[in-house]
Amino acid sequence: MPGKKISAEKKKKLKTLVKLMNKQNERLFPPFPPLIDMLNLVLDDSQLDFLLLMGTRPFTHDEAASKCALPTDDFERIFLNLCEKGFILMRRTEDGAEQYVLNAILVGWIEAQVPYLRGRPEEKEFAQKFYGEYITYMKKFAGPALRKLQNTVMRKVAKPHQSVGIVEDSVRRGKRTLLKVNQPLSREDSKIYPTRTINELIEEYGNKNQIAQLPCMCRHSYKLLDEPCRFDIPENGGCLIFGPISESYVKHGHAHYISKEEAFEVIREVRDKGAIHSVFHERDDTDLPEVGICNCCWDCCGLLRSYNYGANTLTYDCYFSAYIRDDSQCTGCGQCEKYCPTTAARIVDGKVTIHEKRCIGCGQCVHQCPGDNVLELKSNVRTVFLPILSENEIRIHA
Repeated sequence: MPGKKISAEKKKKLKTLVKLMNKQNERLFPPFPPLIDMLNLVLDDSQLDFLLLMGTRPFTHDEAASKCALPTDDFERIFLNLCEKGFILMRRTEDGAEQYVLNAILVGWIEAQVPYLRGRPEEKEFAQKFYGEYITYMKKFAGPALRKLQNTVMRKVAKPHQSVGIVEDSVRRGKRTLLKVNQPLSREDSKIYPTRTINELIEEYGNKNQIAQLPCMCRHSYKLLDEPCRFDIPENGGCLIFGPISESYVKHGHAHYISKEEAFEVIREVRDKGAIHSVFHERDDTDLPEVGICNCCWDCCGLLRSYNYGANTLTYDCYFSAYIRDDSQCTGCGQCEKYCPTTAARIVDGKVTIHEKRCIGCGQCVHQCPGDNVLELKSNVRTVFLPILSENEIRIHA
């Protein structure tokens, strides 16, 4: 369906809303035309005015009702719909009371908006605007001259907004450990690593019954655009949300709670198919506690796909690096190259090579290698900056 026309006044308000939402996270999204179109598609004037009125400060339901001065029925309709669409995030205060706040664009609003739109007329157009037009628009700034400038500047100023999660058996030497269905990942013979592993996160929040699962918004959206995951990772192997923040996404129908055993099974299935585990933190600040795990491959993940399309830089906090242990056992099968999300693992002259500066230590090359001792992960705490790829390096084409 054709997008709704935007008046000059509403466009100005929508750009103001983008600025406010960008204040809620460290990750910033420029108000490119496709993003303005996305917001216009799902917000009517009364909802937009409500969000601008409330701003970025936390508020209670009663405070919002009082400040808006709308008839009760109108207020309740607007308030509930904005929660359902993910523009408003519910959190609890220390005494357990509900408190609300304007959500960030990503991670935040989009994770809720996509499941809300399922089956609705605007669903496909929303996917096209974000996963098609917005990423394509970004590439306008990635031509040869601008790419060099961006890579130079961003290398100096870019902050990591996510860290790379690791499954404990990824760093063991020798033959890969097969994970049993519905069984926690074994922690025998493990050591303490520089960051909490996926195992530890699932154990902690699973014991608190605070793990919620979102269907993968990226895989679902690309499927709508007739670009299904080339690794065939299922939509239900989506993001895991941890801690108190999960309540808001469950309450408003975006996610559902799962047990820690179910969470381990999700990790096992998507990992075997090629997903890496990007760990997201409060406010997209890696110095703050973890709030979720994105389980996506480089073909589906909105961030990694746009990187492999040559549209943007990426920066990760990383804790391991892949190393070649014995290349004499490498058969050149190409599994490492196929699954590596950042083009760090390549087959050159029939043997594996590792581009150390592009390795984020996700462990996919080790996990997918059919050999027992070709590759290994070693502790290597660092921040990895991934530059915009040149045209001859990109793996995804328009």
